[in-house]
Amino acid sequence: MRKFLLLIIIVFLAGCKTSSDMVSSARYFDTGGRTTYQDKDWNIEFYDNCGLPESSSVRWVTEGKETFLRFTLKNKQVGGCGTDGIQRHGAPYWERAEIKQASTLAKNTDYTLTFKVRFVKGFSYPREDFFQMHQSVAGCRVGPPMMFKFSYGHFTPKHWAQPLKRKVHINEVIGKWVNVKLEVIFTESYYNLYFNDEKIIDEGDFGVDPCGEPHFKFGVYRPGDEEATGERISILDIDKIQLVKKKKK
Repeated sequence: MRKFLLLIIIVFLAGCKTSSDMVSSARYFDTGGRTTYQDKDWNIEFYDNCGLPESSSVRWVTEGKETFLRFTLKNKQVGGCGTDGIQRHGAPYWERAEIKQASTLAKNTDYTLTFKVRFVKGFSYPREDFFQMHQSVAGCRVGPPMMFKFSYGHFTPKHWAQPLKRKVHINEVIGKWVNVKLEVIFTESYYNLYFNDEKIIDEGDFGVDPCGEPHFKFGVYRPGDEEATGERISILDIDKIQLVKKKKK
């Protein structure tokens, strides 16, 4: 009997490591019962705060020696957040496959966030967000200070009028890993954004509400389209998320 139980445990653990399509189960459940995400080369933890359209919407994938998180969003996959199913901001509903930072950022501290991103498919549809700084928490329902997206293939921040140092089109980066760096200067309310060490946004403005608690979110988030047909699929890979406090001069 003891040998039989040991065999079951070994088989279970082996199944958790990989599957035939090289997907790794590096996610787990914490004591609160929520699904959390953190790899060995991430220094912050994220969790599924709104639910996912399907179990494969966010999954770990392994290529060679690298494991990363893949987000997949398909047509009419309405998000699970409270406002996703209602008409707002010019859309009948909102589609979402996204995770949220488990901790929050101090508003009197400056940070540098770095990560790698690969746009595998899509991002040619309207207003497709791939990461953002949000601030909404229980008792303080306010909008995100920063959003970064591709709209009809063109990179844009939350504030459309924000000047870019250089325009970026999805055709330039599709299928390639891009090193992203975001410098968040809370003490002076501006940020700098870099793609592969090239500055894309210089001293972009942002503001956090007094009741807000800033945090990062990653994934695909976009307006729905009742008239859209076909798969309308977007796939995003994220890896090596590192958040560090900037040293004071």
